[in-house]
Amino acid sequence: MNNYEKNNLFQASQLTILLSLSVFSVILSVEAFLMSWELWPLIPIMIGVSVSWMVHIQQRLTGNQRLWLYTTFVMFSFFYYGSHQTSVFDTVAVMAMIMILYTMVCIKPLITFLQMIYYLTLGYGLLMLWHSGERFDTLLWSRALMNAVVITAVSIISRTIIEKWTEVMAHSHSEIEKLTDATDRLNDFLANVSHETRTPINAIIGLSGICIDEEENAERRANLISVREAGRRVAEQISDILDFTEIDRKKLTNHYEDYMLSSVLNDLVEEIRPFKPKELELIIDVDPAIPSVMNTDISKLRKILRHLIMNGLKYTHEGGVYVRLYTIQESYGVNLLIKVTDTGIGMTEDELERIFERYFQADSGRSRQGGGLGLGMTIVQGFTASLGGFIRVSSKPGEGTTVTVSLPQKVVDPVSCMSISRPEKLCLGAFLHLDKYANPNVREYYNMMIHNIVKGFGVQMHRVDHVANLKKLLASVQLTHLFIAEEEYATAPELIESIAQKIITVVVANDGFRLPEGSKARIMAKPFYCFPVAAILNAEHNLDALDERISFPGIRALVVDDEPMNLTVAQNIFKRYGMKVTTASSGSDALDLCRERSFDIVFMDHMMPGMDGVEALKRIRSNKNYAEIPVVALTANAVSTARETFLAAGFDGFVSKPIELVDLERVLRKVLRKSLVTYQSAEQSNPQPEQPAAAEQSVPEQPLTVMQQLKACGLNTADGLKYCAGDDEFYLSMLRQFSEEYAERADRMQTFLADGDLKNYEILVHALKSNLKMLGSEALSERAKEMEFAAKDGNAALIAEKHGVLNDDCRSLAVELLRILGGESRPESDTDEIMEFLPEDDSVTEFAPDGEEG
Repeated sequence: MNNYEKNNLFQASQLTILLSLSVFSVILSVEAFLMSWELWPLIPIMIGVSVSWMVHIQQRLTGNQRLWLYTTFVMFSFFYYGSHQTSVFDTVAVMAMIMILYTMVCIKPLITFLQMIYYLTLGYGLLMLWHSGERFDTLLWSRALMNAVVITAVSIISRTIIEKWTEVMAHSHSEIEKLTDATDRLNDFLANVSHETRTPINAIIGLSGICIDEEENAERRANLISVREAGRRVAEQISDILDFTEIDRKKLTNHYEDYMLSSVLNDLVEEIRPFKPKELELIIDVDPAIPSVMNTDISKLRKILRHLIMNGLKYTHEGGVYVRLYTIQESYGVNLLIKVTDTGIGMTEDELERIFERYFQADSGRSRQGGGLGLGMTIVQGFTASLGGFIRVSSKPGEGTTVTVSLPQKVVDPVSCMSISRPEKLCLGAFLHLDKYANPNVREYYNMMIHNIVKGFGVQMHRVDHVANLKKLLASVQLTHLFIAEEEYATAPELIESIAQKIITVVVANDGFRLPEGSKARIMAKPFYCFPVAAILNAEHNLDALDERISFPGIRALVVDDEPMNLTVAQNIFKRYGMKVTTASSGSDALDLCRERSFDIVFMDHMMPGMDGVEALKRIRSNKNYAEIPVVALTANAVSTARETFLAAGFDGFVSKPIELVDLERVLRKVLRKSLVTYQSAEQSNPQPEQPAAAEQSVPEQPLTVMQQLKACGLNTADGLKYCAGDDEFYLSMLRQFSEEYAERADRMQTFLADGDLKNYEILVHALKSNLKMLGSEALSERAKEMEFAAKDGNAALIAEKHGVLNDDCRSLAVELLRILGGESRPESDTDEIMEFLPEDDSVTEFAPDGEEG
């Protein structure tokens, strides 16, 4: 369509012409009957009106074609009117009005066509007068000439108006195109700058984190933390710019996937926690009726929540921010409603009207206390519209602001998002004095949130507000769990610690709070909300186990991983638990072993060449002997949704690499039969690790200076030792293995890149990422992770740009490790990669909103 057809004014002019034709036809029909004119032309006129309306309603033709069709019927009607003697000189007024009307369509040839039709009609009318014997005197000729001059003048004026109008419109379109082009170029520039800035910012954040872990000087550590927080702030602003440019260019795309609200909130809280001032309260209240699994664009949902909460925190100086999440049933599923209320500075009516303008900030013209780019609410509105939702804002100066967002969601699993096992056996206590909060809204928010937790979990909760009532509660009720606020803990730490010896005690506190050494209590970082509480209530706690060592003697475990170093780590860790470990380097090897032998548990890596872990799991499950055997995903894929993905695929548990012993023990306790779990007292002698064979005893005891040299190489030895269960010798052997095997691994990666085989390159660099993190090289691990995701996305250009530098740095690390550890080249092994290891032998009152006793 051309510019004319795109203009609403010109589109409306077609309808105006059609309406005028209809009215003129009706008037013409009435006059024809009154004046006894011939009636047969009325038939094609009426047919023409009907056809014109049908074409217009159905939009059968293009705009120009429809316009010429209407004009044809208008001129036929006009000629019929002007061909009678009584109306020869009346046509001038009719034609003048028609020309003025057609000026709106801005097409000069139509004006010329109308002018010619008028001359033709006037000539025919004069001819009819001559035939009827009319006397052509001076008056008649002057009237005819005057009519012709009038129409000529009107046509000239109409064409002049059209010319000027066309020039103005062309200039406007040109200016609009220039502005649009400038906006697009600005957005492209912002996007490019953001992309280019993101890489060094990520390096600053990652490296400063490593320095923080290694720095012992308090002042320098504080400075490094400030650097990291500044880097995080810039990274968030870069992300906002990228989101804004996509919204502004209308290039948003939605990626729908199933999700659990608990995972989204847990990730979001971890992200927001460093930015929450200690003097403010963040209360997250989740309606227990929310379905456990829904479907939407998770990234956009998380960013909507983040911007709303961060906005509330930014403009609130006293009190807090209350986040209420609930759903409304709809035919397509539910509407998820996010209601964020703060006790901040509020907004005027003028500021409310401008809140969704780009770069607008409510305090930009006043004290300018809030930071940021002023894009938050624009992004929220853009994402909400993209997901098919709506947003509503209400606010009063000095009273705070409430933002409500409604997002349509498909329901995947309608079961409540809040669930705990055996709620009837739980009895909760809460030592929480709400009157310490000066703002009454905060007290009300906490009451509503606790009420929904109790309702959602279906448990008893008794709340007390001072030490004397706590003692009475303990004397009268058998509690299973006690939750205590940080300030309340400080009023009676000795009492709380004595309680923690008998029941599970959780202190809800801000970052930086520390319990005394040897405390049996545990800390839950604020904010206090339902999902962390559920995790504690669902955990299988054994207070005596804190002083006990868990083991699984005689358990036959199969570990499947294509990376030799990961297999070595698994062997050393699992054999400490008394397991009988068999390893396989591929999914097909694992299937062969499962056909030949029996196992009590299988640990399966995900990303392996040939047959991945999910496919191997399905084939193992097809063996009726392994239908009930627990299979645990043991993988470096530790994104927030990984656990749900693997469990949905059929795995019984999930442990991320590098292996955290606490997570490993928790999963083992869950998936293994109780009879297979053994506890030993800490006073009992621990089983000694198996001594290496003579051929492997090349790692001598290293002096402390070795660790110092490793730190100088950029390794976080504390993390490395943690992943190796605190065993120095084991850690050094892992370093040696990496240094001796890296050259072969680098050659394989280079071969895959040369062949364009990004799939197998992704598998190798995925394993490299895990190994580097396990050795304590977080920075190199993050760079390997970047290459892994580049391979997954098929971004060969990025790999070509950065792989060489990563490879050189890894080679340098391997060479330096060989120098420090005094290593030699590792001989080729003649043994099969499937190995088996045997362990060594080891001889209140119930909760009410007002907190009163009931």
